[in-house]
Amino acid sequence: MFQQISKLLIASSIALLSFQSHALDSTTRNGNLLAMGLPAFAAGMSFLNDDTEGVVQLIKSEAVTLGIVEVLKSSTHQMRPDGSDNKSFPSGHAAVAFSAAQYMQMKGGWEYGAPAYLAASYVAYARVDARKHHWRDVAAGAGTGMLTTYYFTDANSDRRLGMSWTGRSASLLYQQPIK
Repeated sequence: MFQQISKLLIASSIALLSFQSHALDSTTRNGNLLAMGLPAFAAGMSFLNDDTEGVVQLIKSEAVTLGIVEVLKSSTHQMRPDGSDNKSFPSGHAAVAFSAAQYMQMKGGWEYGAPAYLAASYVAYARVDARKHHWRDVAAGAGTGMLTTYYFTDANSDRRLGMSWTGRSASLLYQQPIK
């Protein structure tokens, strides 16, 4: 069962990445590739560490993240900066990327988390640069992805970094046990 899921994840990741080859410019294309590549890398990291439970946590957090994003897109009807449709808020690309970055930080520590957050930030920048989202859209997507992953994922250490989003404000939270 686990091997079938891993093969399905790899095949779907390759298929999704191949669809991005037609992006208009390199920033947009690279942002799209990172949005798909970060969750694939996070899953691969867990596969290599025989962390089946972690893969399930990643799948749950990404699925719930996408569900929340789609509900918000369908209910807020915010026009994109380029005027192409009314599904700007929040950014699904940013949500998926920051969900994976939060997962990598929680499972691998800052050695994985810091580069993953930089890559996710590039995804957010690329979405704004392509005029597909406003900054508030990518911030809301990032917060959504990070919070759902924080909820569904068990960290490998006692130290945690998370983000809380209330709609009007955001706060970072760092926890470390006192010894």
